[in-house]
Amino acid sequence: MITIQKARPEHVEEIVSLWEDLMEIHKKLDAEFFDATDLYIEDYSYGISETIRKASDEKKVFVAISNETVVGYVTVEIIRFSMLYYNFDPLCVIGDIMIDEKFHNQGIGERFIQEASKVAKKQNVNKIMLNVFSKNEKGYAYFKHLGFQDTFNKMTLKIE
Repeated sequence: MITIQKARPEHVEEIVSLWEDLMEIHKKLDAEFFDATDLYIEDYSYGISETIRKASDEKKVFVAISNETVVGYVTVEIIRFSMLYYNFDPLCVIGDIMIDEKFHNQGIGERFIQEASKVAKKQNVNKIMLNVFSKNEKGYAYFKHLGFQDTFNKMTLKIE
């Protein structure tokens, strides 16, 4: 049985391991763009530790647990006035979402979105936003399937 719960400090190492897996997936899609992520493992570990330690009604990390092992995680944060010049509505932002591939198709992603929705509703926020790397077709299709709609497209131009 898989349970979803708020992350605790003892989950940090497993969360960071999943983040490293996520970065490897992204490197396979675009090695140049993600080439420096190995340099930030320690920083990510510190940041996720602090987020878990300081968890509040507006910023949380949830984990999926199977047999006492973290098999997925999601970071959730309420951002107020993030699009100040366009729209004053606050957003519930999913920063990271990663599920061990062996646990795909078990409803964990939907349950993570439900947890994010609870955080949002508690803060009177009515939209969830997330970023999907443009070359991550599988992730993009999954979030479209869940009902997410395109809002912005970010583009880059390599200058030589």
